[in-house]
Amino acid sequence: MTPFVGRDTELAALRSVLEATGRAGVRVVAVTGDPGIGKTRLLGEFGELARRRGARVVSSSATRGQRSQPLAPLLDALVDCDRCANRKTAAGEASGALAPSHLVRDLVNRAGDTDANTLVVLVDDMHWADETTIALLNQLVRSPSPVPLLVVLAYRPRQAPVRLHTALVGAPGDEWVREMPLGAISEQDAQTLLGSQRSAPWKSAVYRHSGGNPLHLHALAAAATGLCSTASVVVGELPAALRMRLVGELEAASPLSRIVLDAAAVAGEVFEPALVAQIGQCRDAEVHRALDELAELDVVRRVAGGRLIGFRHAVLWRAVYDAVSPGWQLAAHDRAAAALCRRGASPQALAPHVARIARPGDLAAVSTLHRAAMAVQHDAPVTAAHWLRVALRLLPHRPDHDQRRVVLLVRLAQLAAAVGELLASRDALHEALRLLQRRPTTRRAHAVALCVMVELSLSRRAEAGALARAELAALPATQSIGRAMLTFELACLELAAGHVDTAREMAAVAYAAAHRHRARSAEATTLALLAVADTAALDMPAARRRLDQAVDLLDAMLDGEFVRSLRAAAWVIEAEILHERFDDALRHLDRAVAGAQQGGQLLLLTRLYAALVVTMQARGRLLEAQECAQRAVEVATAVGGDREIAVARTLLAWLDSQMRPTTEADPDVDALPTLPEGPYALLVRRLLVEIGLAGGKVPGHLARSRPGDDGPPASDLCSQASWCEAMTRAELVAGRAELAAHWADRAAAVAAVLDLPGHTGLALLARAQVLAAEDPARAVAAAQVAARELASAGMVVDAARARMVAVGPLAALGQVDDSYREIKAVQAAFEGWGAHRLARRAVVERRRLAARSSRRAGPDDREEAAGLNLLTRREGQVAVLVSQGLTNRRVAQELFVTEKTVEMHLSNIFAKLGVSSRAVVARLIGATGRPVGAAVPAGEAAAT
Repeated sequence: MTPFVGRDTELAALRSVLEATGRAGVRVVAVTGDPGIGKTRLLGEFGELARRRGARVVSSSATRGQRSQPLAPLLDALVDCDRCANRKTAAGEASGALAPSHLVRDLVNRAGDTDANTLVVLVDDMHWADETTIALLNQLVRSPSPVPLLVVLAYRPRQAPVRLHTALVGAPGDEWVREMPLGAISEQDAQTLLGSQRSAPWKSAVYRHSGGNPLHLHALAAAATGLCSTASVVVGELPAALRMRLVGELEAASPLSRIVLDAAAVAGEVFEPALVAQIGQCRDAEVHRALDELAELDVVRRVAGGRLIGFRHAVLWRAVYDAVSPGWQLAAHDRAAAALCRRGASPQALAPHVARIARPGDLAAVSTLHRAAMAVQHDAPVTAAHWLRVALRLLPHRPDHDQRRVVLLVRLAQLAAAVGELLASRDALHEALRLLQRRPTTRRAHAVALCVMVELSLSRRAEAGALARAELAALPATQSIGRAMLTFELACLELAAGHVDTAREMAAVAYAAAHRHRARSAEATTLALLAVADTAALDMPAARRRLDQAVDLLDAMLDGEFVRSLRAAAWVIEAEILHERFDDALRHLDRAVAGAQQGGQLLLLTRLYAALVVTMQARGRLLEAQECAQRAVEVATAVGGDREIAVARTLLAWLDSQMRPTTEADPDVDALPTLPEGPYALLVRRLLVEIGLAGGKVPGHLARSRPGDDGPPASDLCSQASWCEAMTRAELVAGRAELAAHWADRAAAVAAVLDLPGHTGLALLARAQVLAAEDPARAVAAAQVAARELASAGMVVDAARARMVAVGPLAALGQVDDSYREIKAVQAAFEGWGAHRLARRAVVERRRLAARSSRRAGPDDREEAAGLNLLTRREGQVAVLVSQGLTNRRVAQELFVTEKTVEMHLSNIFAKLGVSSRAVVARLIGATGRPVGAAVPAGEAAAT
């Protein structure tokens, strides 16, 4: 059985009503909701709860056809209370002239003889109940009861008789009856129901299209296709048991209504009655009469505005459609296509029918399917791709149709790439390029440019570059849009390789062509690329001007054009992040992510999620950033691109390293994926350093980096400040102060050129860390200015790190109170953001301050040994065993813990004592000659 989730509030409310019923009188709860919403499951769970609380529980359910059998559901529920009564006799009396109340009172009286405190009557599917049962219920709940009586009814409000509603309403102010409508379950509860086997984007798509209905949720999970796009859900064939359950609702429908319903299913999930009449070959009056009956059964519902009618849900529509016999179904699609053609319907209205009935060689059908796919490609890319594949199957394999096949293949490749089917996209493009003649044309250039982009996503940089250069060399020098597309892709390659001047020249050529052809999306994309290239070339005025132009173009787009320009949005957003325009980036990210999810553009979604992670982390929104990183991993895995997967996994590990309070679950940093030079390569390398520093292990191949020797390429100049600051920390941890100073100098040089507050702040932060031990006064000044610069850039987490760097030097200068105040504020900030690892470091720093203050009070040995009071009981045990010369393995065996746990305790001991060797720990233990406690010195007590 599936877990019971999403109804805790309703179950608690029923429990409260049960407690109130136990004190006096009669209570009625009407649990209402759509089919599959969870009414029956809630009644079952409440029944078990009531039994555990000592109530006598009896239950029953009305069934179809019982409206002709008086009292059946209520008698089924109450007869168990009468241990001696005969059900047949009771039913016979109830159906005669005796007052219903007399029979019910008699049964309740006998139920009152039991030991139960309260009688609970549960009746499911009351919408099928007969009029006599409803009248009896009306009297029952309004009459005094010899025992506390709780009646819980469940029914579908759209199918229930009006009399049932009125019977439960009562007079104004009545407290004996309560309606409990069940709505959609939450997305979190839906993900629990769906389990952990599928990705979060997949589960979000299922939830969104299920409307939060558990029955629809399970149906879509079993039958939905196209969910890799996170947007387009095409309901496939339903499991037989589920299909029969849904179609079973239609047993009460008349033969005419079944014909009309089958015709409606062929017409579509939402349909127009006149079209249904033509498909089903019925008169309009017959269709209207049947629709009234189907609406009473809640199979169809009126769609707001106009004459359209729709099925209750796509799952029910698919169940009805699958139940239609194949021969009748094909003939019905034929009639539907003919009727729509006579009306002059749009290609997208014709396509579902044409795709089913067209025969190979039907060129008109190919044209219809092609135009329909183009009309829905941004909203339903999976459906559009399906129609294109059908069109390709219908198109004859003859030379005179090769050009048309090329167009279809390129369109299909675009859609496949957008939804993450990279290999299918490449296959379609390679087929298209084989069919195209070798002579250069705009159409071929367009296909090659798309192929270059796909090859790059598949990490085939050499193939992509060779293909682009060969094609560009063969094209005429005119400013065609095809040449512009190829030039742009090649400019991206040159920039990633560090050839900044070449990339700027190519991007400028691509922009000129896009501007000439008034292609606003291409203009915005090339302007953003130019902004990044200008920054790498140290031309900051030009970079800002280009970025402003790109933002103006993007903001001027209406939603439809924006969705078609998501690649431009991605480039603009990344340029905004590099220029520390985080507010603008978040504004555009909200719009772009929604568009990419709606259009199922997974390839771009991975880039957008990565940008969201970086931006939100800078702003201290770590929990949101972590969620985005998890989604990035899932989407990247669905796409299958090595680069996308490496970036996403590294981002998630980076956030985990900041948010996880201990190092026990840290990944092996050397096992994380790395990237060759190219987009995101420096980001991944820097994050690997961050992850390694958080866990106490810098990746070997990164720790050996030298400024200028193994540094990042010129194209990544705008990211070098963060890289250099991270490497400064790595060298200080490794004890190589001279190399740390070189990295700090490199950061300062970069920041001076770029003149951005965040870069300046990072450079000053690197300098402050180098100065902390040797020149505390200058270190404090540098750290404080760094904190102000970083805060002004919106990089609040880095600003807090800068404030923490100033704490030690402040104490060294004798400003102990200031250092305590600063570290307390920093710790609170980290905890508020969820940066638990950084908060833990702040705690360690506070303890160091406390140790320093206690050491000032006594002789040398006692001053050093006072730090031992900072150790926990377990850390003290580890310290004593280490002082006895035991290895980590022996210590672990003595304490029955893992060797990794011992390493963690040793790391904490070194940090708290301000030492770096086991020998010093042994000396301190030997100097005291006493067990190690966990007392907190007076200074730390004052700090808290």
